[in-house]
Amino acid sequence: MKELKQCQQEQIKKLQDGAKRFLTTIKLSLNGIIIEPKEIEVYYYEKGVFEDNSVHKNELQQHNKNHFYIHRWGMVKSDPYKGGNYPGIDFVVSDKDNIYYSYLIRSAVVKNGEPIVGPHKVLKAIEASCGLEFDEIESVKIEPIPNDTTCDVLFSNRINLGKTVFEEYRNIKLRAVALDEGFRKNKYPAKENLIIEKIQLDNMSNDEALAFAKEHLGYVPSSIKKS
Repeated sequence: MKELKQCQQEQIKKLQDGAKRFLTTIKLSLNGIIIEPKEIEVYYYEKGVFEDNSVHKNELQQHNKNHFYIHRWGMVKSDPYKGGNYPGIDFVVSDKDNIYYSYLIRSAVVKNGEPIVGPHKVLKAIEASCGLEFDEIESVKIEPIPNDTTCDVLFSNRINLGKTVFEEYRNIKLRAVALDEGFRKNKYPAKENLIIEKIQLDNMSNDEALAFAKEHLGYVPSSIKKS
């Protein structure tokens, strides 16, 4: 497997730090509708620096900070939106030309409701709550507002990237999930693996691992029982 350069590894750390701040300090206001992201995937592309070919590189993902980008089939904003269950919604972070940087919102609380898990479901919930068409949602500037939630954040590989994504970028930890009071009841994909990877990362003792898994999953995975 091709190894990432030191500068690319440092970029991953910066992206993880930004994702953690986003999930723990910010909610999003769209025309007065409050959206609280709970699970995101980070997408960043900068030519010659971090060429992650999983990024759509749609023009709305660059120099478009604090706007939403709804997934399209091409790279310009006039290209058609993806149909069926394919489209998701990204919050754009980039404030520069030629840097594509956004957060796919995989799970969120919309309008103080129950947590919604799944990118397409999140998009449809936002659409239903705000009453706007896709192009109108993208045109509104999103207001980040303070979020006083205090919790840890778990990281893992992004999901369903596809076979054409370069292996070195497919295996980086740019999926971020808030380990808050709702984590235990939410049906996040590969939820058990998130907890196991956190236990391994923190080098927890056996007793600590058992207690951590029981608290956040409600059970102890067999792989932890055997360790």
